[in-house]
Amino acid sequence: MSEIRETKLIKNPKKEILGTTTMSHKFQITVPKKVREKHGLKEGDTLVFVNDGEKLYIAKSTEI
Repeated sequence: MSEIRETKLIKNPKKEILGTTTMSHKFQITVPKKVREKHGLKEGDTLVFVNDGEKLYIAKSTEI
């Protein structure tokens, strides 16, 4: 798991940690309530995992 670097978050005020989650033994994750509410996520939505070579991002498929 990647380490959260708080100094980078402070330098970029647009970044905000909305929550954390733990992967289950079946490799499933639960999207935190704060994330679901802020981004209007609902059951059945498709999420996309994006790798920029350095970091992993998760986005709603309609935002890509």
